[in-house]
Amino acid sequence: EEAERQRILARERSAARRATLTQEKAEQQRTLARERSATRRALLTPDEVEQQRATIREINAARRATLTKEEVEQQRILAR
Repeated sequence: EEAERQRILARERSAARRATLTQEKAEQQRTLARERSATRRALLTPDEVEQQRATIREINAARRATLTKEEVEQQRILAR
């Protein structure tokens, strides 16, 4: 529960920081994040890639399992 509270606070801080950025600065930060992610992915071994995919599948399955019927329908609409 404390970890979740900390994640929420971190998200709020990040959102507040992003809200103060100019368009140009925001785009620079997105570009840097994309470059860092691409570099990190390029360094992964095939086993690490598969492990990440498996973890993501588990996380997504757990998230879907908690959705209400209304949320499921909304997700279907958005996926079209």
